[in-house]
Amino acid sequence: MNLTPTEPILVLSDLHLGHRASRIKHPDQLSPILGGHGSVIFNGDTSEMRNTEDRMVGRKLAADLARICHQAGRKAFFVNGNHDPTVSSTNHLDLANGTVLVTHGDILFLDVAPWSRDARHYRKKHRQILERLGPEGYADFEKRLLASKRTSIELQMLEPSVTRGRSQGFRLLIRNSWPPWRPLMIIKAWGEVPGRAADLARVFRPEARFILVGHTHWPGIWRVAPRVIINTGSFIPYFGASAAIIESGRLEVRQINCFQQQFVLGKLLKKFAVGFKV
Repeated sequence: MNLTPTEPILVLSDLHLGHRASRIKHPDQLSPILGGHGSVIFNGDTSEMRNTEDRMVGRKLAADLARICHQAGRKAFFVNGNHDPTVSSTNHLDLANGTVLVTHGDILFLDVAPWSRDARHYRKKHRQILERLGPEGYADFEKRLLASKRTSIELQMLEPSVTRGRSQGFRLLIRNSWPPWRPLMIIKAWGEVPGRAADLARVFRPEARFILVGHTHWPGIWRVAPRVIINTGSFIPYFGASAAIIESGRLEVRQINCFQQQFVLGKLLKKFAVGFKV
């Protein structure tokens, strides 16, 4: 999908609105970042839709977020993630004359979330869906993305509700630490993202120099020549979030800080020239 939004283009990911552990309790907290003209791309897992209780809260907060963007003069674009696979009809965006690819990142793994306790079931379902899509299931980018989202719709949108309460950050830490192999799978996925993202672009978007993802909640910038892989992190504890900003032939990555319950752009992490193809 080609899109030429008004610059500056702000890219965020993994807000997880409605998730009990999200640091964003209401989208108003993002107002300092969203103020001004231009566009903002929410690159997947913007709202929590994996169980009925979270879904009600997540949808309301996502609607509030869209309203805040509109009032701020920012045009909002929502890319589907594995936690919100039906939030829009968009699974990826091509920016800056095709030199920047934006997609959530769940397409990088056949088991969608290899650290999940149900990864084996995701992998089996994902393969079934790809096979149903025919010979081009693996070879066509749009079909690959579609299969990934269908897997999430069929398996991840049916989780039981968990009672809301205090100490959600602590509960998240305990949940992510059990069973004992789970932290190892999380770390393994972090290490694989740069190479997998570079391979994805080489096959499906050979002209892209920059690949922007989220999904694994591990922010970072990696050079896998001739490409740069950028993960903008998450608003779920504990590793932080960053923002990518595209304007006037430049791509900047800035840290996001929280000050007095408001999220603001922090220090510049990296700056690149964009616009010329591989």
